[in-house]
Amino acid sequence: MQIRSPLLSVVAVATAIAMPITTPALAGNPQPDPVLSWLPLPAPLGPPQTDVDYFMPRVSPSIQIDFATRFFYGMSTTAKNLYEPANIGSGQISRLTYSGLSSYTAELYGRIATSSGFFLKGFAGIGVTPSGQLHDEDFPPTISPYSSTISNQHSGYLNYFTGDAGYNFLRGGDFSLGAYVGYNYFNQGENAYGCTQTASNTSVCTPSYASGYQVIAENNVWQSLRVGLVGTVLLGDRFKLTGDAAFLPYVKLNGTDQHLLRIGTVPGDFSGPIAEDGAGWGYQLEAMLSYQVTQSFNIGVGGRYWHMQTTGNSLENIVGAGSFLAPNDWKTDVYGVFVQAGLKFGPYPLN
Repeated sequence: MQIRSPLLSVVAVATAIAMPITTPALAGNPQPDPVLSWLPLPAPLGPPQTDVDYFMPRVSPSIQIDFATRFFYGMSTTAKNLYEPANIGSGQISRLTYSGLSSYTAELYGRIATSSGFFLKGFAGIGVTPSGQLHDEDFPPTISPYSSTISNQHSGYLNYFTGDAGYNFLRGGDFSLGAYVGYNYFNQGENAYGCTQTASNTSVCTPSYASGYQVIAENNVWQSLRVGLVGTVLLGDRFKLTGDAAFLPYVKLNGTDQHLLRIGTVPGDFSGPIAEDGAGWGYQLEAMLSYQVTQSFNIGVGGRYWHMQTTGNSLENIVGAGSFLAPNDWKTDVYGVFVQAGLKFGPYPLN
C-alpha cells in the first residue's frame, strides 16, 4: 500500500480548480469557469478618451468694465418743410433750415462685457450750440411775393443718451464682432436772433430786426430704436480699431416751434407754440482708433455721423381761425469728431 504525501494532495486539488473544464463536444473552446462566474466581466476596450479638462481648462466667468470721458466737437444741420393742410391743398408753405450749427459736448461712456460674450454699452452727452444760422423761407400763394430771411443762431443746446445690449457672436484673439439692439434719445434746441430780408418781400423783417432780438425758438426731441453691429480689431500690441453701425428702423419726433414775432392776440397771430410730431427712420455711424497706454489706461480719437428724418404734422392754433394740422417733414444730420480718455477694469482681455 502506498501512502500519499499531504503536500501532493493539496497541489493536485489546486491544479484541478485552475484548469478549464471541457467537454468532448466543446473541445478547444474555453468555457467560463463555473467557480469564478460570479466575478464581473471587464469592460470592452474602446478608443482612448481625451482628457478635456487637462488640455483645455475652463475659463472662470469674468466681467470687464470700460469707462471713458469724451469731448465731442460737432456740426449739424436740421430742417423742416411745412405744407398746406390737406383740406386746402398740398403746396409748400415754408421751409426753415438751421445750418452751420457748431456744438461742444462733454460725454461719459461705459461698457460692461462678460467672458460669455454678452455686453451692455452706452454713452450720454450734454453740450451747447453757440453758433449757426437760420434761413426761413415762405412760399406763394400763402405769402406773396416769396420771402427769404436770415437770422443768427446762438444759445442753442443739445443732450443725448444711447444704450445698447448685445452679444459678440464672433470672437478671436485679436478681433470681435457683435450684434445689438438699443435706444437713442436726442434733444436739440436752437434760438434764432435778428432777422434780415434777402428777397423782395417788404412785409417780413423789413426793416430788419437787430441781432439781439429773438425771433424763433425751436426744440426737437428725437427717440429711436437701434439695431446694429459693432466690431473691434487689434492692430499690433497697443492699437485697437472699433466700428459701430446702427440702423434706426423707428424714429419718433416731438417738438415745438415758437415764432415769437407772430405769437399774440390779434386775428391771424399764433396763440402759442406750434406743436410738431413725426415718425421715420435713420442711421448712426461711429468709428474710433484707440491706443493702450498701459494695461488699464487708453486714449482714442473717433468720428461720428447721425441722420434722422420723419414725416408728421404741425398743429397751428391761429387766433380767429381755429386749429389746423399742416403736414411737415423734418430731418437732422449731426457729424463730428471726439477724443477720449478711458480706463479698463477686469481680468478678462475682451476686445
